[in-house]
Amino acid sequence: MSKFEARMDKIGQWVEQKIAPPLVKMGNQRHFAAIRAALIRTIPLIIVGSIPLILTNLPVKAWADALAPISDKLNVLFSMTFGFTTLWLAISLGAELAKMYEEQDPTMISIITVCSYLITVEPIDLATGALGTTGLSAKGMFALFIVGIIVVEFMHFAYKHNIIIRLPKGVPSNIAQSFASLLPMGILFVFFWVVRVILGFDIGALLNTIISPIISASDTWYAAFICVLFLQLLWFVGIHGGSFTVWGVMYPFLLNNIAENAAAAAAQQAIPHIITEPFFYSWTMIGGVGITLPLVIIWLKSKSATLREVSRVSLIPGIFCINEPVMFGTPIVLNPIMFLPFVFGTSLLGTMYGYILTKIGWVSAAYIQIPWTTPPLVQPFLSSGGDWRNVVAQAVLIVIMAFIWYPFAKLWEKRMLEVEKADETD
Repeated sequence: MSKFEARMDKIGQWVEQKIAPPLVKMGNQRHFAAIRAALIRTIPLIIVGSIPLILTNLPVKAWADALAPISDKLNVLFSMTFGFTTLWLAISLGAELAKMYEEQDPTMISIITVCSYLITVEPIDLATGALGTTGLSAKGMFALFIVGIIVVEFMHFAYKHNIIIRLPKGVPSNIAQSFASLLPMGILFVFFWVVRVILGFDIGALLNTIISPIISASDTWYAAFICVLFLQLLWFVGIHGGSFTVWGVMYPFLLNNIAENAAAAAAQQAIPHIITEPFFYSWTMIGGVGITLPLVIIWLKSKSATLREVSRVSLIPGIFCINEPVMFGTPIVLNPIMFLPFVFGTSLLGTMYGYILTKIGWVSAAYIQIPWTTPPLVQPFLSSGGDWRNVVAQAVLIVIMAFIWYPFAKLWEKRMLEVEKADETD
């Protein structure tokens, strides 16, 4: 092992020993894990809700003219999904939080969470019979997290201290669960009613005031830089970094940003945010974390039989942004030769490239949620509402990544050829 490899190996060991453990511990914290799982469950809903935006915003005049008479009707589908993001998230969150305790019934906790949230954030106006919708959009997420945790922890406390109505063992479980939930449910509803209606304390407004600076900070280059740096460092030591970064700490902010972008696009207003989940798909994870698709293509004609075979197996998954075969088959994970390009030269550079181009207006910000498995070049086109400049910019980035990967690909190929030759002589 050369001095360079030894130095990179030491850095990898430091990341594995010092950086990874606290992040893994945070990611495994039960409330954090439940919130993450609940957020991920809303992804299909958001994608379906994005379809009307794709249909009504493609930059083709004939298409736009044809859809003009029904565009408002199509946007009803958008409003009933994106516009009620937190309401649907409340159902998911209640069920996920209930899994923390054996005695909890996910359906009951889900119902109690939704009702408690509505009382807390959007109580009905009896004078008009109207229910507000602002708190049901992505703006209400952070209040929901507080309400959901209070609900499940108090329900657990009630069961633990026997503040429930117990029916005989022969009673069907669904009936027994309903009666067991009755007393703590009533206490929770009265508590949230007193806080919101009697005392007039709006936790949603307070949290949004507190969180607003954080949301603004999440839409900056340095937030993206830190997020991707940790993403790459964790992946380099074999840990799914996205669970703690893009789909962990950052995801509530990314969901809020894409929801506000979508609402702005539907209202024909300027797109307010750059950093969204589709942003990372367009500029950070082309073909997977580390933008490894160019590396796979380079190795398709490799002199090394091992690298050639790994690349052939990795090509089709890589097109759909699944790169575990090349990450662990090459391997890139814990490979000191690959440390510099993987951590600093690919996804991190791509993120800054995409941010700068979007900031100066050379490409469009993403406002449509697209499945993460959407192939390169197609993904930036759809997520930006059909902006061809995003496609060209991503194609240029892929070429740049090929140049960055090439010397390291050849260096590792040389090492693999030596290993294969040694195996043949043995």
